[in-house]
Amino acid sequence: MLKRFKILLSICVLLVMSAQAFAETVAMRTGKHDDYTRLVFDWTQSIGYTVSRERDDTVTVTFEKDAELNVQTSLAGSLANIRSFELVSTSPLTVKVGVPADSRIRDLRAGTKIVVDVYNPSSGPQDFGAVDVGGFDTSAPEPQAQPEPQPEPEPEVTEQDEEQQPPTQAELTAPEPEKMPTTEEAVNELVEKLPKEEAAVIENAPVAEVQEVKIKARAPDSFITISSTDNFGLAAFRHAGRIWIVNDKTNLLIRPQINGPLTNALKPVQEIESAKGIAYVMRDPAEDVDIKGQGGGILWRVVVGPEVLKTDQPTSPLRKDVTRTETRSGKVLWPMKGARNVLDFTDPVTGQDIKVVTVDEAANFAGPAREFVDFSVLETSVGLAVIPKVSDLKVQLVRGGVEISRKDGLSVVDDDLLKSLTDVSDSVNEGQRRPSNAQRVFDFKAWRLGGVNATDENKRVILSDLKAQAEQSQAESLLTLGQMYVANAMGPEALGALDYAVSARPDLWQNPEFAAIYGAAAALSYHNEDAYGHLSRELLQPFEEVQLWRAYVLADVGDWQQAAEVMPDNIGMIYDYPALLQNRLIPRIAEVSLRNGDLDTAKELLQIAYENREDMHASERAALAYLLGEASRQTGDVEKTLKFWEPLTVGRDDLYRAKAGLALNRLKIDEGMIKPSESIDDLERLRYAWRGDALEVQINYWLGRTYFEAGEYLRGLKVMRDAVTFDRGTPLGRRVAGDMADMFANVFLSQEIEKVSALDAVALYDEFRELVPLDDRGDMIIQQLAEILADADLLERAAGLLEDQLDHRLQGTDVYRVAIRLAAIRLLDNKPDQAIAALDRAAAKLEELPEEFRTPSRYREILMLRARALSRKGRPDQALALLNGLDRTPEMDLLRSDIAWTAGYWDDAGEALDDVIVNENISMTRPLEDRHATLILQRAVALNLAGDRIALANLREKYGDLMKQTEKAKVFEVITRPRQNAALADRDTILSIVSEVDLFEDFLESYRSITPPVN
Repeated sequence: MLKRFKILLSICVLLVMSAQAFAETVAMRTGKHDDYTRLVFDWTQSIGYTVSRERDDTVTVTFEKDAELNVQTSLAGSLANIRSFELVSTSPLTVKVGVPADSRIRDLRAGTKIVVDVYNPSSGPQDFGAVDVGGFDTSAPEPQAQPEPQPEPEPEVTEQDEEQQPPTQAELTAPEPEKMPTTEEAVNELVEKLPKEEAAVIENAPVAEVQEVKIKARAPDSFITISSTDNFGLAAFRHAGRIWIVNDKTNLLIRPQINGPLTNALKPVQEIESAKGIAYVMRDPAEDVDIKGQGGGILWRVVVGPEVLKTDQPTSPLRKDVTRTETRSGKVLWPMKGARNVLDFTDPVTGQDIKVVTVDEAANFAGPAREFVDFSVLETSVGLAVIPKVSDLKVQLVRGGVEISRKDGLSVVDDDLLKSLTDVSDSVNEGQRRPSNAQRVFDFKAWRLGGVNATDENKRVILSDLKAQAEQSQAESLLTLGQMYVANAMGPEALGALDYAVSARPDLWQNPEFAAIYGAAAALSYHNEDAYGHLSRELLQPFEEVQLWRAYVLADVGDWQQAAEVMPDNIGMIYDYPALLQNRLIPRIAEVSLRNGDLDTAKELLQIAYENREDMHASERAALAYLLGEASRQTGDVEKTLKFWEPLTVGRDDLYRAKAGLALNRLKIDEGMIKPSESIDDLERLRYAWRGDALEVQINYWLGRTYFEAGEYLRGLKVMRDAVTFDRGTPLGRRVAGDMADMFANVFLSQEIEKVSALDAVALYDEFRELVPLDDRGDMIIQQLAEILADADLLERAAGLLEDQLDHRLQGTDVYRVAIRLAAIRLLDNKPDQAIAALDRAAAKLEELPEEFRTPSRYREILMLRARALSRKGRPDQALALLNGLDRTPEMDLLRSDIAWTAGYWDDAGEALDDVIVNENISMTRPLEDRHATLILQRAVALNLAGDRIALANLREKYGDLMKQTEKAKVFEVITRPRQNAALADRDTILSIVSEVDLFEDFLESYRSITPPVN
């Protein structure tokens, strides 16, 4: 018997030793930074945790797993902001950290690492001396030399940069009025028709009478054709107002060929190269135009048109390797068996990275745009196009298709929610929702304990004998008190009770119900960051109901896109909530649905809210009226929308007065009820009605855009720049900045620039020079501005713009073209030396260009302008020598006559002007045109000064009668009359004409415009 006992005892000891041997050991390291001190816990796997602050100067970190802790020598000596470090428990691993009372704490997950940052208090970093350590041996090991300790490197932490929706016609963000008796009639009219089960929340528009419909021919399509003698893969997608067509070969000889009615609307075509292929990027002609792919292999066509017939179905994504209890896990697979290559591009307009998957035939395509937590999928007609939102997103070809993954897994989205995001045809019919049968974590009806009016009495009863209770019973009583407060929408009171409960029973953090209640209490207290952290714990993943609260928190901080992604498909559980909680949650959740285009869910929620209207606060009634108006707007009922929004604009609630004012302003403009210029005063008032968040950005955005649409371009962009300054770096701020850049470019590149004076155009350019695009559009803007300045005789400023282009922006043939134009403008400004410098640059570039570009006309162009410059430098003989041997053209005759005239070579000038007159083919039977009369008068002057009386008499004989019918008749008579009748005043008349003549100026004038003359 004793022997058996010894054997059993030995086995137990071995089991204990074995368990100890295999227990996980977590290393903790520290990092010193300028603004904070960092504690890093290195786990070998992703683990749940909580960070709580029981007192101002103590932070407790509790992990959801047992482990030993190895602090190495990290805590030896002193650490800024760390007073003490205590190991509370290893089962589960729990530590306490002493910190400054007014320091801020941040915690985050980086892979398998858990990071806790203790920020410097307002007075600066605090040094408590040596860290007071409990439960650890921090002495350094003997006596090996250790390398110099290095600061703890920053772990790679990726924060999702969720894109907000662009400012819409009626942005859903704003304040709230106290009462709305004037909207009661509208509310009743709307909601009386809200059926309890089958009917819609918002009355459907009446069905129109059946009318005779005549069949019309389908609009013709346009085609973009790409072909080669070798097989190649293709992708086609839409992004940022452009169509991308990507092939995975870099040696295609033939560029895309565009044919059809949209040919001009699609051009120009820009080429963007990558290591594996080329993207051809062209303008997207319109939102109501569809595109689809055809063919494959060696011949592809992309069809573009307003009525494109689509027969193939897009490929839908599949989820792989998802672990339901993990925050991140799994992959997304697009089962495209014909996928060929993954190409990387950077959009030069938006700066976004795009991963493009080419395919071998057009039937493989992803279809409509989709949004995921870690990436976006663009609207794709051939292949697949992905925009990563995180730096480590991996897109690769695998057996069976295209796999999208991350090292630690993609962010988990519920499968039902994923289906609603990716299957646009799966909509929920009105009246079909039922209370959810999913696993519940809240029982608010049972927790109310008689409602708000009974809370004080319930509190007195619960706390009356609390001291006499055992510790466990105390925690249960406090938990009951916290549940009551949450169920009655009393968030701060609930947090107080729950904090006392968890101080008595720290193990409550491992209870899902407690974690959910605490998260809800934090959300009701507007502690959004803390609430989201608690509601996102892994132990709450099985509860769909928690997703509803996460969506509420995200909406409250303005992250509408992520709120839509996490919101559960079935919101039936909200039917069981007390009215006070419904009134808090529904406005935010309904707004998420409206922003996401889910009108069915929004209608259902607004029906619930309307039934509670008698119990609502003034701000809640304002929110209800605003959302009912937005729902009416989305159904196209403008009259009802006005009934809801107009009273809000004069209400006492600042938020919804601003929100409704902005939304109503945009609605009236869109409906043609007012002109943009008529809405400016209202928007200016709204500009000061609400400050400090995204709503202020939206108001400034629309005010600036309205000024812009009214033709006040400079003022409009200034207001929009203010909007960007208020919200710099956010998705909304970046979108406003992008719109500013497009609007700025469109002014200079459209006919709108004709309405702008030269001084205003220069002011607009100087004020917003940073908005000039870096692509070809930027070059066109600068050249357009140079043309405006040249037309206004601001020649020096125009030349300066062109020189800057030559020095910093242009390449290839553009260098030659702009250098020639610069030379002509310098000649118009009578600066021949600078003109010659520009011509030297043009000539050097011409020799570098392909042979087909080096045409005789371009060499002649350079020689003509150089001859003009030499003439203006007082070197007429050199100028004329340059022209010897060149073909005689009308322009060449003009230049010869100008050089001779300027030099006083009157015989040569008279001869050259005769050639010019012959070139004009002047009719002897019709009245002279002004320019013809001027040429005849100029030749008469040259012949007079040359003393060629015979030629002068012949000129008088030939054109005398015609010249008598012109304004120049008297001057012509003076210059051509016989010598014996000449007077001293005749020579003064002749010399005055000589000083005013520039025979070549008309030719130079043609270079003021962007398009150079054709020689």
